[in-house]
Amino acid sequence: MTRKLILGFALVAALFFLATVVFHPWLALGVLFLSHLLVLYPTLVANSQWWGPVVTHFETPRREVWLTIDDGPDGTHTTDFLVLLMKFEAQATFFVIGQRAENLPDEIAQIRAGGHEIANHTFSHPSGSFWAFGPARIAAEIDRHPLTSRYFRAPAGLKNFFVHPVLVRRKMRLIGWTVRGLDTMSRDPVAVVARIRRGLKPGAIILLHEGHRTATEPDFHPRCLELTLTTLAAEGYRCVIPNLEQLRADGEVVAISQGAAV
Repeated sequence: MTRKLILGFALVAALFFLATVVFHPWLALGVLFLSHLLVLYPTLVANSQWWGPVVTHFETPRREVWLTIDDGPDGTHTTDFLVLLMKFEAQATFFVIGQRAENLPDEIAQIRAGGHEIANHTFSHPSGSFWAFGPARIAAEIDRHPLTSRYFRAPAGLKNFFVHPVLVRRKMRLIGWTVRGLDTMSRDPVAVVARIRRGLKPGAIILLHEGHRTATEPDFHPRCLELTLTTLAAEGYRCVIPNLEQLRADGEVVAISQGAAV
């Protein structure tokens, strides 16, 4: 409903602007500006539900979390990550970039052999522009990915009103997060884990990364993961991969038909 209201208002605002800009330019500009703000907010706020459901947690009565790892495989961190996950008996979902998956099939095989899940994080990870893509380019980024998945995460979590209809036609869910460590920006693993700890709760979706700063700080991301897993174990949490029925978007069960309209 929110989606239809925003797009409907944007259309009315554009028509209002054309009809009144000559006689009431400031009023016309004000209405047009407001419509643009309403469109930009759910596009640039990662977990906003206005365009459609974004999964931000899962339902569980136990101390369980869903660990998600973006931007791999990278040929440097992936093996280290898998060793750590095995050590802590943790499961994870790797949101992988299609180009990297094509170039590193052995790492993909290792992820699957470890009992982990593969998900779609676009083919080329156009993080600075994906939010502005039209439906054809969005579909191409998803479809060019060499691995089939039921889940998709947009680069940086930014998505426009074309994304949900594309996903619905492919029976995919859009996955956000409950808490992220901001490990692509921070230089302190302790600070990364402190952020994650503040957002810990049963059913939380945790976001970490691999494949960044491999030349300058090759141990940074593995250290972040190790400290995270150590903290989770100390707090009595297990890392699991939830079922589709457990997924929640703003507290609601995620229906595959949502977001298809307009």
